[in-house]
Amino acid sequence: MPSSIENDVPQAAPAVLIVGTGPAGLFAACELLRHGVRPRVVERRVAPHHETRGTAVQPAVLDIIDRAGLIEPFLQAAVRIRQIQLLGPGLKEIVSAKLAGIGCKYEFQCSLPQWRTEAILRERLESLGVAIEYGTEVKSIEDDPAGLRVTLDVDGRTEVLTTAYVLGAGGAHSVTRHSMQEHLEGDTYDGQYIVADVKVRLPCPPECGRVIVGPDGFVLISPLPDERFLIFVNRDEADTRRELPASDELATLLDSRVGADIGLHDLKWVSYFKMHKRAAERLSDGRRFLLGDAAHLSSPMGGEGLNAAFMDAADIAWKLALVARGAAKPSLLESYAHERGAADRHMLEVSDEIHGFVIGLVATCNSGGVPVVPPADPAEAIAVTRKRSMLDVSYAGSALVGQAGADVGGALPGSRFGACHRLSGTGHHLILFGAPPRLEHFRTRWNGFVSIIDAASAEFDTAEAGIPNGGALLIRPDGFVGFRASPLDEAAMAALDAHLATYLIRAAM
Repeated sequence: MPSSIENDVPQAAPAVLIVGTGPAGLFAACELLRHGVRPRVVERRVAPHHETRGTAVQPAVLDIIDRAGLIEPFLQAAVRIRQIQLLGPGLKEIVSAKLAGIGCKYEFQCSLPQWRTEAILRERLESLGVAIEYGTEVKSIEDDPAGLRVTLDVDGRTEVLTTAYVLGAGGAHSVTRHSMQEHLEGDTYDGQYIVADVKVRLPCPPECGRVIVGPDGFVLISPLPDERFLIFVNRDEADTRRELPASDELATLLDSRVGADIGLHDLKWVSYFKMHKRAAERLSDGRRFLLGDAAHLSSPMGGEGLNAAFMDAADIAWKLALVARGAAKPSLLESYAHERGAADRHMLEVSDEIHGFVIGLVATCNSGGVPVVPPADPAEAIAVTRKRSMLDVSYAGSALVGQAGADVGGALPGSRFGACHRLSGTGHHLILFGAPPRLEHFRTRWNGFVSIIDAASAEFDTAEAGIPNGGALLIRPDGFVGFRASPLDEAAMAALDAHLATYLIRAAM
């Protein structure tokens, strides 16, 4: 490749370089900008893709997108999924689950093609003056006394820069992960699969996703805008062709799986893929951070991989912004690997559970049995739906989570705060259920970091908070409970102050 001496001289660079423009990289860039840090964003591809890929945005992530100020374009562009149906041979319903009653603002999934999700995020970045550098490939990332030395190939020209932090969001073949000597450890599921963006004539209930199982496999059918559908289907074991199936071939395969003519037409996009259950052992080395598919790969049966990418981005952005602005200690960044590592492992377990459940029903059909799901207790059914909506993600056990006083249920430290959509801004929020001692001292010490809210005036529920006898909840910038204190006495306020001081650099008194 052509290069010159002057191009090999290290160039000035922003503090944060984002490698890759999938949902993880783009959302991380949006969130960093919202928190006051302007990253540089590079992408190896020469232009955006137009592939459907991951489509379902879960309720928990819609909350995160809402806090980012991006919910309206998602709601306008997507169709909503409020029910999941599981059907067996003859299209007989085995079980269905509705998302109503799961206890959040958005009790539905938003379904839209991944290219449209990325377009919404790109439009936000462009409106804020951040241009994505397409045709820019990261060739190497090396440790340097000043940070990280990154070598780029920019349309055949070599550029070398030094940056403080790299967010690796470049997918499963991440150069950032390779530079950390990390691998995606785990398993690949048996079989090969086809994903496609199509239209079908098979009548489907509105706002409903379906999984249909039979003796030879399964079909997942999920609605998309413009009366289109995303479909997943398992390939025949004997089919080892490399060329992609034509529309009529795919229609024949789907009809055989469903046991009926589903009327497939208008095939827009199709691809082969394999399903994985894999994750990197380390998500960070202190300067490099892995996000999205660079960090984990899950079965799409759970619809959680895209959503975990958004959560990765939300977690690292507020922490990295505080550190980059000199408002927090670098040790704050150590919590990313712990928190997202645990959450991603949980996500893999949930996806694996759903994958195994569907494959088990296929095996039942294949052996001549009738697939049956016993009726669930209503409370248990809601808990399962919340889990699959990613509302149960918890950072309990993190160094950024603590409490003073008894554990009495409600909003547990490390859990998502159910009313997080009511909190605005980029800082922490302290919700007070009562009048604490030395409040002005606390307010002065943490001015600019923590917004103080009177729970009674703002009508926050004491039962939901788990503070029936007075106390306080510290809500982190990502909407998770960072600290809970009850009762609200001087010892609790001192403990809260000490907790914040472990990672924030407080104002001089």
